[in-house]
Amino acid sequence: MKNKKKRGERFFAIGTWHVPGYTFTKDHEADSLSSIQHETLFQERTSPFNMVFVTPGHEKKYMSEKIHIMNPFSPILHDYLDRVEGMTEGEDKDYYRSQFLKSEVNNPAFVQYLDSQIVMLLDKRTNDKYIFSHIDEIALGGVSKWAVPPAVGSLITQRLKEHDPDALVFVDLLGHAKGSTYLFEKRYLETNDKMPEIPPYNQLTKEARECKLPLLGFYQAYDGTPVYQFKEGNYAYYNHDFDSLKRIWYENTKILAEDYSGNGDVFGINAFRDFYAYPILAGVTVDALKAGLGEKVPVWLYFDGNGYAKPGNVTPEEYLVNVKCQIYTAIIHGATGILFWNDWSKTPEVFDRLIPIMEELKKQLEIIKLDTLEKDIDGDKHIAIKGNNREKYIIASNTSKTDTITIEPQKGITLKLAPLETLMTSLK
Repeated sequence: MKNKKKRGERFFAIGTWHVPGYTFTKDHEADSLSSIQHETLFQERTSPFNMVFVTPGHEKKYMSEKIHIMNPFSPILHDYLDRVEGMTEGEDKDYYRSQFLKSEVNNPAFVQYLDSQIVMLLDKRTNDKYIFSHIDEIALGGVSKWAVPPAVGSLITQRLKEHDPDALVFVDLLGHAKGSTYLFEKRYLETNDKMPEIPPYNQLTKEARECKLPLLGFYQAYDGTPVYQFKEGNYAYYNHDFDSLKRIWYENTKILAEDYSGNGDVFGINAFRDFYAYPILAGVTVDALKAGLGEKVPVWLYFDGNGYAKPGNVTPEEYLVNVKCQIYTAIIHGATGILFWNDWSKTPEVFDRLIPIMEELKKQLEIIKLDTLEKDIDGDKHIAIKGNNREKYIIASNTSKTDTITIEPQKGITLKLAPLETLMTSLK
């Protein structure tokens, strides 16, 4: 990371993609009342955050204290593919694009293209504190319907660090961990030498082949469990019982984290609807990422900042109780950063109420960054004891939506946590 922090100093990321209520512009802002108001608005709405996604050309001087996250690699990659004959048409074009990329890793022209784009990107940056975000949901394919090969992600990061040796790269692996085309490929290649020239539709059910998006039939878990169910040309997520979902989620995430480990330095996923349905999955995700990457690799998870996954009959306050529980659970399991994705199409009622929650968390960062002395994780009970020789703190969450749990943070003290309740306090 390009910043002035001392080497080895512990850092906890709190970042946001988009800032609801504030509009980024390319316009130069002269010293005027309106520009001062715009600056004040930015400072107020980003006060709890130390990182902000900023598109080159949209920076302003008053943003310089934030670490800028730049994520241009999805359009860079797909712009290259769009120039290749035969790669822009057909409902299954994403399969061909992914297979084509495997050979392009060794193509000097592709490397030269990446180098030229990276040089232009670095020339455009205007802040001395920045990190990079990789291809969105790379193990799902980002804006496409077939996973980007791990070797391609590794090459992009390699070329980036060739030009910027201190670059820090965040990898958003997945938009959910129910399954991926990459996991289908991995199973297919256990019994075949290579992927076929055309998608192996003979591996799919008749219903999947007749779907209006047939490539979705290849979205499978590590054990072949389908991500989608198909009926009359339509598709919907397969309904798992929770124990099956938890098992699949953990194993898929672990495998993908291990296989994509060369793609960057920090890893996470975004799974807003699944985290809302089962807040415990935030903890499962952290555990799985660390199992695949190693304990020392930082994990930053995405959370819903502006109500993308909020049901219509749930108030912003009720919704954020759930989101806060997700966040605290991830921290207890070892996450060292949280990022927020914000739906541009929604008004900022949820984000308005998120800001004070993040202000509270910001004040508690010195506790969060303390050593973890012990953990007690059992079902919906999640506890981490933080501290040193002088002081101890407890961070706890109850991921159940229905049941109150009892915790005993230290001998002689019993506390109850209501459904989705969180706790961070000193132990004296």
